[in-house]
Amino acid sequence: MYSYSRMPYYYETDQMKIVHHSNYIRWFEEARIAYFDNIGYDFVKQERSGIVCPVLSVQAEYRHMIRFGDPIRIDTRLTEYNGVRYGFSYLVKHAGTGQICCTGTSTHCLLDSDGKILKIRTEYPEMHELLCKALAMDDYKA
Repeated sequence: MYSYSRMPYYYETDQMKIVHHSNYIRWFEEARIAYFDNIGYDFVKQERSGIVCPVLSVQAEYRHMIRFGDPIRIDTRLTEYNGVRYGFSYLVKHAGTGQICCTGTSTHCLLDSDGKILKIRTEYPEMHELLCKALAMDDYKA
């Protein structure tokens, strides 16, 4: 698990002065990229090598409002990896109170730049090892 912290920006709020629901999906992406950086998985290098990771599904359950100025922490965990796709879970908390504000998941597949499924295990063994190791560590801490 990796914890990513940030503050909501004013433009992320709506007319009711709370963070608009669409921003949580963006925050999931920010937290996922930070997770990859933390485990030594270079997302920029991955994309330069022609690997793309489109979203297959994303889900969010909103529990409590977040307002401009509320510090947040997003606990991000790799929950699935099978050499062709991976999945994450997200737990968005108010960093000051610890209150859970949103939970979510996302799944992604690994494609080449032509949109063909990649078999990371054989085509990018270093990346495969890194993801397997991260999954094992996240499973251990679950």
